[in-house]
Amino acid sequence: MKDPYVLSNGTLKNKLGKENEAELDEAEKNIAFARLIDLDDVNKAQCNSDLIKQIHFHIFQDIYDWAGKFRTVPIYKQEVVLPGISLEYAKSEEIEEKLNKELMQMNEYDWKNKKSDELAEQFAKSLAKVWRVHPFRDGNTRTVLTFANIFANMKGFNLNMESILDSLSRKYDESGEITQYSVRDKFVLAALDDKDYPEPEHLQAVFKTAIEKGVKEQISSLKNIVSENDGR
Repeated sequence: MKDPYVLSNGTLKNKLGKENEAELDEAEKNIAFARLIDLDDVNKAQCNSDLIKQIHFHIFQDIYDWAGKFRTVPIYKQEVVLPGISLEYAKSEEIEEKLNKELMQMNEYDWKNKKSDELAEQFAKSLAKVWRVHPFRDGNTRTVLTFANIFANMKGFNLNMESILDSLSRKYDESGEITQYSVRDKFVLAALDDKDYPEPEHLQAVFKTAIEKGVKEQISSLKNIVSENDGR
């Protein structure tokens, strides 16, 4: 099947007029990063597939015509951590149903009064299932991470997004060896089927750090409020 999302050279069609994949990746990172921080125009009222669409549109509206629209083609991505093979993502006609199923299960879970280990473990496993649907032609990891931030706030705990964004990309040493795997790599390992021995602990560690730093930020903020009130 011909992929309607790409140019003849394999670069994703985009509003920026970029025909080189490396140039598009660099421009996309710069534009999308700013959008990841500013979420004022995202309606956070309900945790459903519409929210996922809104987030994707918010992040990628300046880059892709199909921002906020579920993909209409199957996708295959060679993964460094598998190595070289792809996960099996949701069929395009199953995206909305599978996405709403996973989001409903996340909503039904009791997120209150959990220690950081338990919270991070469940959060990683739940988000890996949402991510595995891969509803968009591109930008799924950033969309799910942005959703994670919104969802955590809905459920009463904060994520330190700075720590997550710091591990967003793969890092290499001078010889080209990987020194840090990306968050996407960790989603891949967490999203494996049971028969393939998933490793959610890597993604769990990312969220545990973000949750614990988020708690410290909450405490610090509360102390500042108390201190300001005492000084009046």
